Amino acid sequence: MNNNIWVGSFLFLFHLLIISPAAYGQSISNTKIDSLRMVVDKKSGKEKISAELELALQLLNTDKKEALQLATAVLPEAKAIADRKLKMRSYYVLGRVYADLENSNLSMVYLDSALLIAEATDDSWHKGEILYHIGLRKHRMGEVIQALEAFNASVQASRLSDNFRFSGSSYSLMGTIFRMNGLYDRAIEYIIKAELYYEKAGFTEGSAWANYLLGRIYYDLKHPQIALRYFQQSLEIYLRLAAIDGIKNGVAICYEQIGTLYIETGNFEEARECFSKTLEIYTENESKYGISNVYKNLGILEYSLGNYLLAENQLNKSLEIKNEVDDKLSPPVIYEYLGLCMIERGLKQEGITLLQQGLDMAVTNNQKKIQLDILSKLTGAWLSVNDLKKAIDCQNQQIQIQNLLLSGAANIKTEQLQTIYEIDEKNSQIAELEKQNKISALSIKQQRLIRNIMIAGIILAISISIIIYWYNKKLQLKNLELYETNATKDKFFAIIAHDLRGPTSSLASLLEHLSSKFDEFSMTELKTMLQVLYKSAENVSNLLENLLIWARSQVTRIEYRPVVLNLTDVLLYSLRGLNQTAEKKQIEVKVNCTDQIFVLADPDMVQTIVRNILSNAIKFTHRGGEVTITAAVTT
Repeated sequence: MNNNIWVGSFLFLFHLLIISPAAYGQSISNTKIDSLRMVVDKKSGKEKISAELELALQLLNTDKKEALQLATAVLPEAKAIADRKLKMRSYYVLGRVYADLENSNLSMVYLDSALLIAEATDDSWHKGEILYHIGLRKHRMGEVIQALEAFNASVQASRLSDNFRFSGSSYSLMGTIFRMNGLYDRAIEYIIKAELYYEKAGFTEGSAWANYLLGRIYYDLKHPQIALRYFQQSLEIYLRLAAIDGIKNGVAICYEQIGTLYIETGNFEEARECFSKTLEIYTENESKYGISNVYKNLGILEYSLGNYLLAENQLNKSLEIKNEVDDKLSPPVIYEYLGLCMIERGLKQEGITLLQQGLDMAVTNNQKKIQLDILSKLTGAWLSVNDLKKAIDCQNQQIQIQNLLLSGAANIKTEQLQTIYEIDEKNSQIAELEKQNKISALSIKQQRLIRNIMIAGIILAISISIIIYWYNKKLQLKNLELYETNATKDKFFAIIAHDLRGPTSSLASLLEHLSSKFDEFSMTELKTMLQVLYKSAENVSNLLENLLIWARSQVTRIEYRPVVLNLTDVLLYSLRGLNQTAEKKQIEVKVNCTDQIFVLADPDMVQTIVRNILSNAIKFTHRGGEVTITAAVTT
């Protein structure tokens, strides 16, 4: 009674959780699809094709027919632009679409085509993804060894490209295969590996899937409460994810397993409710494979309730769909329960025939655990018709298979599983070595980088030192030039001050004398004095002109304007401003230029030069001396 109350409470909470997020999740999914449609409408070329392929994958959850139409239309476009990666992606998407449409043959054709391009382009990332889906198809088709080989190759390719998600996915399905073969220790090992890779990828759904697989293992080991706990943990994660993206496949598989557990614990109505919800999800997703599983489980439920005709009806529905989707693994169980229904209805021989048919299929598929179940039922059936020989034969077969299971050789030969396991171990060692090589390469690269930085730093320091030295040297030269310029300027101003002092003093004395004795001078004397004043003022003017010319020369503003000059005129003109100075020192200035000499020169510059020469000559000639100016043309 308490168990039923607990189950009912769990189902009530489950309904609350699944109904409210579903609509929101579907809205999120539709939003993503709408966004992709907008991208397809706005873009062109490669961007449009990429968006169309992504849209086709998204549509697998809502409209498989549109997904197929879109993926089929995109393939010629990808071929037309001669982009190998887009072509590979197109083949891959078509393979995924046909897989969801349960067309295994076409799915494998397109996935194999995608794999060829991935290998040719050395695209390890997509190679791992494609190999995973090839392995998934092989597993569904009952080709266990080929599935394991594909998953193993997927792990290796995914490791090379750090595609952690598909490393985890491949490990999880390898764990599933080991579980189905009774190798539970290795199954758990692989599932834990899968969960670690899922964590690296940040793939929350992977954690849900790992919990689901652990639930399956404990279900097989007859620990229903532990199994239920793992299924519930998985379900909680899948519910959160469904609220985000609207994808409820994970919810469905958990619901399915919980329903199966309820059958075993006698909670039949709760089991029916679980299967009804599962059927609703699979019908919405148009998953024939999922729907066929629901009918199979409903058939088992009706058999457990004693509704044998209703059970046969559900089981036959499941078998019909299983044949459509080419599912080789499920029919043995369906035939088992069809046979049991016949036996319960009194049709023992027909029931034994169906049980034998299921056993033959399980033997073909190497499904040892199912063989055990069917042989157990056949033993009872043969005993019920008093055929002790066949009953004992079935019992002996059970013992042989049980021994195989206990020795770890279930679905496939121990040697084959061991080979796969050893290959995976070698791949793990290779991956570890590659990891070490990467670390070593990064270390060498880092050392080189540090060395290059140090060399660059040394070169930069030397360059900066050279620049600083050159700048300081240049600064010293500039300072020296400035010092020399200032010294020249000081000397020049001293000379100018000395030269100006004579004329200005004479000018001031004459003006003072003229002012105080003005009335005593005759007109002739005034005229003479004015002429002297004029010459003194003109001399000052010339000195100031020299100063201006020097100042202009310091800022390089003197412009050279040559004209034809009469050198004698220039000499006489320049001498006029210096006559007063010469007379004060009683120096006679003679000009010996009888010939007319013409030169091409700047008049201002020539006058400045001549004035400076004459001024210095007068300055350094003793009182009463003589200065002679001679000009001649030489050849």
